[in-house]
Formats: sequence, C-alpha cells, structure tokens
Amino acid sequence: MSCVLRKWRMSDAKDLAKALNNEKILNNLRDGLPFPYTEQDAYNYIVSMLSSDENSTFAYAITKNDIAIGSIAAFRQNNIHRQTAKIGYYLSEEYWGRGIMTQAIRRLCDILFETTDIIRIYAEPFAYNTPSIRVLEKAGFLYEGTMKNNAVKNGKILDMTLYSITRTTQTYPVRRLNKEEIPEAKELCLRVFLEFVAPEYSPEGVAAFQAALNDPERTRRLVFYGCFDGDKLIGVLYMREPQHIGGFFVDALYQRRGIGRRLFDAMRLDYSHQVFTVNSSPYAVKIYSHLGFKPIELEQTVNGLRFTPMLYNEKSTKSNTNYTN
Repeated sequence: MSCVLRKWRMSDAKDLAKALNNEKILNNLRDGLPFPYTEQDAYNYIVSMLSSDENSTFAYAITKNDIAIGSIAAFRQNNIHRQTAKIGYYLSEEYWGRGIMTQAIRRLCDILFETTDIIRIYAEPFAYNTPSIRVLEKAGFLYEGTMKNNAVKNGKILDMTLYSITRTTQTYPVRRLNKEEIPEAKELCLRVFLEFVAPEYSPEGVAAFQAALNDPERTRRLVFYGCFDGDKLIGVLYMREPQHIGGFFVDALYQRRGIGRRLFDAMRLDYSHQVFTVNSSPYAVKIYSHLGFKPIELEQTVNGLRFTPMLYNEKSTKSNTNYTN
C-alpha cells in the first residue's frame, strides 16, 4: 500500500486527532502529548509545524487518498551536529503492518538528502519497540547501539536503541541486505535468470535453479548484497561458504552501468583472503572474465545446469596485468 507525504493543512486536524488518540501510539512517543488527544491539540501542532523554520523542521503528514493517517518529521540538531537530523513518526493503528511507514521514512530521507545539507539522520526507538526497529531496518537504517537506562516512560526505566542512515555521494550504493529484503532480492534474481540465462538451459536446469533459489535452508546460509537506485533494488550478489558466488544478477534496465563491478567490489571488502570461485552460466562467462575470473575447468552440466568453474585470485590477477608507459 503506497502513501504520500505532503505538508500539513489546517483541515487535517480532525484526521490527526483520530490517528493519535490512541494510548498504544502515545506509549511509544516522548512525553508531552495529552490523552485524550483532541482536535484542538492537533490544530495547535499543525500551527507549530507550519510556522517553524523550514530549514530546521521538516514535518509532513503521511496521507492515503489525501487523508492524514500519520505523521513524520525530522528536526535539525544544533552546534557541531547541525548537519544531523533526528526523526520521529507514528501511524494510525489501522494501517500498521502494511509497509506504509517504511515508505514514509525512505521518502523523508530522500527529501532531506536531496534538498538539504543534512548528512546523517537518526532515530531512538525504545528497545522493546520491535515493530519500529524493523521499520527502520527495512528503510536502510543501521543499528549503532543500545543506550542503557536512557529513558523513564510511564514510571519505567527503559533502554533505547540508536539507528542511523547517512548520505552517500556514491551513485548506486551497495550494502548487505537484511532478511526482510531477501524475498525481493530473490524475485530480481529469478526475473533476470529467466530473461538472460534460462534460454541456454534445459527445462531440468531451469527447474533446478528455481528449486535452489526457493530452498529456505540454503537461503539461510547465504549472504546477500544489494545495489540500489534510490530505494529500488537493481542488482544482487549472494555468497555461500567458503568464498563462492552463488548468484549474481543485475536488472536488465541497469546493465552495462558498472553495477556488477560495484557489487563485486563491495562484497570483496568483507573478505581478507581475496580468492573467490563461481560456477558461471554460459551467459555470464564473459562478465566474470571482465572482473578478473579465469576458467579452471571445462564447461560441465549437472542437473541440467550448464556452468564453467572459474576462479578469481587477486594476486594472480595483479601479476598478470600488463603495464605500458
């Protein structure tokens, strides 16, 4: 379910009061919000947001069909932290669990990173608030630590967690994927496989690939890396032990832009021993060769899967490089 972020309107007061008049939401926010939360309270909040400094307060209504169903805001910090913003958010209970908040957080981060000088955005959810933590992780935030006994809420001393996301100047950034992102990664892999690799495989080979991709026990042992264009996943590389590339796929619209190289180089940073193997499909042999892989055996066929075993060894790759003056 998609949502739209827009500036607050005075006419949103009724919908905002309806969304926030809920103790389940208030119990996960800072103190200071009244309960019951009235239309006048909502009106006062909207006035304060609309009259605030637009270079320091970035406040938006989360809307569905132009109706306010939640709130999201980021607040610029002071002094040496003036290029850092703290984010806060909440959503009407009836819309929980639909991916709306993840979308809203990603969009607000895009706005800040694209239109302001903010370089870091952070959040401090209560440590027990697992849904909020999962939303941040899905939006690309990284865990930085737990702050012990950091708050007193409703008479209880609570731990809080620290999550952040930072601006990247890199085009098409690459990072490890979390477990919630793996289904999307597998969908991309299958889509690219069927378009480019499957035509060279027998029906048995296609079925074998799909069975391996959908094997939950095998997936559990894999490490996935993803390349992004904004919040769109455009490339995937996944590794299995010891240092073997299990799959390597780039969206058709993004091929020949260096995405494969970005994925490969980012993966290599996690390994001190720069030796990797892969069983390359016929389609990908040339691609792996450009990355520095060499065939180590002739093409084989197992369970209908055609592949050429290949090896990347950084030392031999460097020693074989020709230099000219």
